[in-house]
Amino acid sequence: MSLVLRLIGPIRLMAGGDQDITPRGAKARAVLVLLAMAPGRRMARVALQDKLYSESPGEQGAAALRQLLRDLRLALAGHAGVLESGPGWLALSGAVQVDLSPGASAGRPAEFAEGLDVADPEFDDWLRDLRLSLEDAGPAPPSPRLPVLAVFEPEGADDQARLLGAMLVHEASAKAAELIPSDMIPGAMLQGRPRGQSVHAICLGSGDQAIIMVMLRDLATGQQIMTQRHALPRKGSGPALRQALATLTYAIVQAALRFAAPDQPIFPLADLFSFTRQRLIRADERLERAPEIGEGALGLSMRAYLRYTLILERQTHDPEARLAEAEGFLHRARALAPGDATVLSLSALLRSWKRDVAGALDLSRLALRLCPDSDLARHVLSQALTDAGRDREALAMALRAGTGPMALIGQATWLLRRMVSQMRLGQLDHAEESAAAALAHAPDNRPSLRFLAALRYRRGDEAGTVDALSRLRALEPDFTLDLMASPDYPVTTLRRMGLLDVTRSGL
Repeated sequence: MSLVLRLIGPIRLMAGGDQDITPRGAKARAVLVLLAMAPGRRMARVALQDKLYSESPGEQGAAALRQLLRDLRLALAGHAGVLESGPGWLALSGAVQVDLSPGASAGRPAEFAEGLDVADPEFDDWLRDLRLSLEDAGPAPPSPRLPVLAVFEPEGADDQARLLGAMLVHEASAKAAELIPSDMIPGAMLQGRPRGQSVHAICLGSGDQAIIMVMLRDLATGQQIMTQRHALPRKGSGPALRQALATLTYAIVQAALRFAAPDQPIFPLADLFSFTRQRLIRADERLERAPEIGEGALGLSMRAYLRYTLILERQTHDPEARLAEAEGFLHRARALAPGDATVLSLSALLRSWKRDVAGALDLSRLALRLCPDSDLARHVLSQALTDAGRDREALAMALRAGTGPMALIGQATWLLRRMVSQMRLGQLDHAEESAAAALAHAPDNRPSLRFLAALRYRRGDEAGTVDALSRLRALEPDFTLDLMASPDYPVTTLRRMGLLDVTRSGL
């Protein structure tokens, strides 16, 4: 039976077109609203608790949320399946159509979630900001024609292995669905042969390990795209599970991009994490041509990030204008998704660029609290810690940041962050290794060549220095050693460490 959640005017959850199954409680309806408007229709339980029970102590708030969800499922009765859950998260099923079409109430335009009164300051602030952002945005754009990501429940006789498999498959799929983007649906609801892919897992027990075999298939052809094997310890599986999550998320994203149709709106992830003007502008143009993703919270954040890169890499003639554009994009993104970790992380990055160390620390820590496994939040927090002179903490955070799916996509960027932290601690040999690894992942990245030229010259490797400088001159036509020595050239760490002797080498 089709379900429609109407959010303009009084909240209504309708089944079959005319059956009103809206829960009566204000907080129960607030759960539906929060999930419907969250990226990927999914929220961490702790984030949901913060919105609805912000004034209750931690355990008391958690208990109240558990009771609220039990009551909501009972109220939904046979439709309780619209609430999907897993370890630490809750989601609204993709089977629910969210209706944001304009309406009228008493002869005036209807308000978003009209009449909803939860009496929690965090929720009230979120609702007010969202109403304002919807007023500014005007009518909602039509839903994009997104591919499907059908996730089947894992199979296997070993209960513990199957539980770990479910955690792995659902978490990785949800992250991938946001990055592609795609519509994530339960495999049981799959009908026909839509465009997209499916995720299957077979889970086996083997001594103290759970063996998770994951298969990806192209839905249109039935072709198997990829198989991955993950061995997770039954106990204490945290680090191993995080690594498996990153690897599987990356594989799902790459498979989706490989089979993308020409007209499919997708995030140009490789170009977004590149370093050259041509690729960055190409990414921006693709997002601008696809407003259904480019005007969403993640798309706006990514458009701000690529402008940050253009400024940092001296790839724009008007850095002030690009900075203003980036701030404008992030302002709009925060209005759409005020609690989104990616939006907050990139807002923190701009604060770092503007030398607002306290603001960058606050925003990146908030992002990490809202999404504790966000590799981007850790990456930006490492930058903020470096700005604050807390170099050991910055390196520890940079090392932890390199294990997520976004870090796998933008490996050069994450390796460069590690390199800067290592240099600040005097670990110059390790820093050189990180710079060389970053260059191997992205031969067009200039920062690694700048650092390699300086570090190789320091240890007397003249041939290596010449190679780095010649490659840098090819990528940066106006490059000179005098320019590198100037105070505005982006080698702050080399300058601080007294490692700019290469600029007087005459090479």
